This record gives sequence, C-alpha cells and structure tokens, in this order.
Amino acid sequence: QNFENYPLVVAANRDEHFDRPSAAPALLDGDPKIIAGQDLRAGGTWLGVNESGLMVGILNRRINSIKGDALPPTVARSRGLLCLQLLQTNRATEALNVIERDKARYNPFTIVFADKDAAYVAYNDDAKILVQQLKPGLHVFSSVAEFDLNSAKAERARARFASLMIRLSENGNQPKEWLAPLQHILSDHSLADGSDDPGDAICVHRETSGTVSSSIIFLAR
Repeated sequence: QNFENYPLVVAANRDEHFDRPSAAPALLDGDPKIIAGQDLRAGGTWLGVNESGLMVGILNRRINSIKGDALPPTVARSRGLLCLQLLQTNRATEALNVIERDKARYNPFTIVFADKDAAYVAYNDDAKILVQQLKPGLHVFSSVAEFDLNSAKAERARARFASLMIRLSENGNQPKEWLAPLQHILSDHSLADGSDDPGDAICVHRETSGTVSSSIIFLAR
C-alpha cells in the first residue's frame, strides 16, 4: 500500500534474551547522525535510521539444523555491527554496495535497508550474502530462511497489517492516527489455533527471552 507523503513505514519487534544488555534508541555520534538502539555486549544495533533517511533493521535467523551449529564469536562478526555499518551510508543503493562487497562471516541473519527511493532485503547463506530488491507494498520478515518462505506467525502478522493498511489509506496520510493501531498489532499476545508456544505470538513472553522492544518509524518524503 502506498502512502503519498510517507514512502516508508516500519513496525518492528525485537526479540532477545532478557539478560542481554542494551540501550534504548538515542542519537549516536558520527556522520551521518544516527538514531538507533545499542547492543551493549557486541556494540552494534538491531534497528536504526539516519539523517539521510536510510533505515536499516536486522533479524537473527533460525539456523537450519542441516547446516550445523552457530559460528563461535571468535569466527563470526557481530550481525549488529553490520547493521550499524550500513547506517553509516547515505542511501539504500550505497548500503547495497557495502553488502555486495562484504566478505565477513556471520551467523544467520536477514537484513532490510530502505530509503524513500529503494528498498532491499538480504540474508546470508554460509559465506555468501544474497540480496533482493523489494517492490512497493507490504513486506513482513521473521526468523525464517529465504525471501519467499513465511512462517505461520509471519502470515498472521501480514494479514493484520494488510487489513490495517487498507483502513489507514482510506483515512488519509495522518501518522498520528496510525501509531495506536500499529502498537496494538505489535503487542498482540494471541497464539495460533491449537498452539501453546508463546513464540507463536507477535509479542513474545518466555521465561528467559521474548519481545524486549517495539519500534515504529515513519519516513517522510
């Protein structure tokens, strides 16, 4: 769905272990200026936006057991540092160049980067990073592996967001009216029919891990 004055709208939850230290989104030193949360263990971020209008968000991706265990920290570069590195560029096309030249090894991730003119998603497969340009419209990402593979949880979220976007687009470009309904979706604790797994909810609550933050970003034209 296209919003005339807001080419990019992002609604995202961060799920993490509760004992992993982090700092709330704040203005970071550097050029360009960046607003992002900070992972206080590895030094990167999971989501941010810079003064040039570039948004970057990264998700840890579930490991396919066929491909083995996670790389140890001595081998794998922090995924959050890649997110922060892309935020130091000025445009999505510049971030794309950084991704295409990257030779570091990471544990599995999905990363999304976009500005008002272009949007991309990338994920790593062993030592390679694969990239796909995103067309205008609704896109939902979770911890699944490929671009076109969606979990039941992601499909439930997609249906919720699709219904909301139709309603919001009919009511005009008023971000202050979008905030509460987007927050309502991000805080949804309902499970799929027959499920008793708290991880099936959009907002996750487990004993040692779960949703630790929610972010909503409106990028004006």
